[in-house]
Amino acid sequence: MRAAVSQPGGEVTVRDVPDPEPGEGEIVCDVVACGVCASDVTDWYIAARLPAVLGHEPAGIVRAVGPGVEGWRVGDRVAIHHHAPCGECRRCRRGHETMCERFRATRLDPGGFAERVRITPELVRELLPIPAGLDPVAATFIEPLACVLRAQDRAGLRGGDSLLVVGAGVNGLLHIAAAHARSVEVVWVREPRPDRLRAAEAWGAERHGNEQVDVAIVCTPKPPAIAAAAAAIAPGGTLCLYAPPAPGDPPALDGTAVFMREQTITASYSAGPHDMRAALELIAGGLIDPLPLVTHRLGLEDTGRALDLQRSGEALKAVVLP
Repeated sequence: MRAAVSQPGGEVTVRDVPDPEPGEGEIVCDVVACGVCASDVTDWYIAARLPAVLGHEPAGIVRAVGPGVEGWRVGDRVAIHHHAPCGECRRCRRGHETMCERFRATRLDPGGFAERVRITPELVRELLPIPAGLDPVAATFIEPLACVLRAQDRAGLRGGDSLLVVGAGVNGLLHIAAAHARSVEVVWVREPRPDRLRAAEAWGAERHGNEQVDVAIVCTPKPPAIAAAAAAIAPGGTLCLYAPPAPGDPPALDGTAVFMREQTITASYSAGPHDMRAALELIAGGLIDPLPLVTHRLGLEDTGRALDLQRSGEALKAVVLP
């Protein structure tokens, strides 16, 4: 089969690699579509893993079923999660599933930017059926929307709250859509790019001025944006980091203000099984339609260009169609 292998330095080569075969309890899926995530183009974040086949937002069709697999058959359409927690360790029990050691150890073989992927038994248990009539490209948004929902839960966002979203890329727009689906009273946005600011307003956000907010979710790693969001939080409010600042470039947060105003600072990494199911319900139920976010659809041979488009910001959301 063919796979797009990302190299150190940003080069992507599409090459022949061995066909994955399902072992005991495993499934092999044809990849129909796979979204490009901001983390795929965050160079410091992925550097230690390269060379590798990236892509962790795939939707596919079951191609082969290994011995011992129940409930799935060839031809089933599935949304595929790339990690699976154990559900039993101390971190899982405390609600930190994405910090679980097994969560970090499980992964797709080889990755979503390939014609096929092997799904290990742990991940087979996390497969979700794509409902009839749902575009598989829309299904690639289940994982990023799940990450959004988890971040909002970690920030304690509730109906009736006010939310500030900083950064109106694809994740910021998903935060706006999810907040409205969850009956958040008002959603503000900060975004320096006029085109993305207009998109955020079209999705139901208002331009932020000096209003104080209950929750601020920062979808950019830039320290000045993080500090500005922290300054907008009302007493008792919460700041959630959704994009990691680069090592050695920490944001300047006012510790005195955090203490005197009883503010909470948290972060959210990835998504767990419950978040995936909740995201599927919102998309399949028509409460969130992510397809308008897709600006570029490219074939597997153009994976390098898809990554470049996402890295430069020319693409709002690029999707690879192997």
